[in-house]
Amino acid sequence: MVGSKVAGSGSADLEAELVAHFRSPEPEMDAADMVTTIRHCLAAAAHDLGARPAAAATITAAAARWAREGVSLESVLTTCHDCARSGFEFLAARMAEAAAGGQPMADAARLLVRVVEVVTTAAATAYLDEHRIVAREHQTSAQTMVAALLAGHGVSALARRSGLRVAPAYQVVALAIPPNAEERAGGPGAVSAARRKLRRVQAALGAPLGSRSLPLLHSGGGTVLIPLEAAHDTGPVTAGVMSAEVLQLVAEAAEVAPTATVAVGATEQIPELAGRTQELLDRLCAGGRPPGLYRITEGTAVEPESVADARRLRRLPRVASDAAGRPGKPGAA
Repeated sequence: MVGSKVAGSGSADLEAELVAHFRSPEPEMDAADMVTTIRHCLAAAAHDLGARPAAAATITAAAARWAREGVSLESVLTTCHDCARSGFEFLAARMAEAAAGGQPMADAARLLVRVVEVVTTAAATAYLDEHRIVAREHQTSAQTMVAALLAGHGVSALARRSGLRVAPAYQVVALAIPPNAEERAGGPGAVSAARRKLRRVQAALGAPLGSRSLPLLHSGGGTVLIPLEAAHDTGPVTAGVMSAEVLQLVAEAAEVAPTATVAVGATEQIPELAGRTQELLDRLCAGGRPPGLYRITEGTAVEPESVADARRLRRLPRVASDAAGRPGKPGAA
């Protein structure tokens, strides 16, 4: 129960009336639609706020289903608040009819806020959990696909099982990311710093390259396969590929200037192209060549299209080594 429990406060009756309001169907309501489900969850939350209400389990299951079906979380929460607004209007009308004082109205407001809190928290948590599951499944499938493409066999069977589409051609990128200042400082925080750098790099690549890019990265770099969906008279499409601008985003995320070697070819050429780009990358790094984007054209490397300017790199706040590994603190891995 929520609100004052003094004798005669009417809080129990208020909750019972609110439960009845949410359980009563509205005109033209489909018994299986989102509004009906959320109203029933609000009723369950109002009925049993003393313990974890049945509403939490019901809305968790429904929200997970809606997330899988592609319903936006915004739609779910908007519907929840629309239903709660009708509940508030109902409570306000009841208070007016009874000519109640301020305290019962305060009880009503606290009751409704708590009811909405239970349902919206459960819905948002279910959405986040479902998206984490989907993200992990996609990451696993993507990494397996990268391995198959680099090996040059088993690609078709894996594509059928995973649902990932294989493009006719790919941009093959070999990427080297040196340790940044936080990693070079050493100590117990260096490993956590490397993990944070990797997460920032992965996030930086997500927007410009799209969800169909296939990265296989570690804190020191790795390989990225970027699908090329079509070809024009002048060559493959250039949108959503590794470019000087994208490499600069990587530099800013990693807080250090990276080097990338790039080649383009048909899907069946990926193993050969991956070997050539990695071999060239190793030679460039060993030879002290400046960081930047190097393209392989007819077996040769041209001068870098860009050299990351270290002065432009965004520096993130340093995290003390003793705090970096402390659970619950910013900067923990």
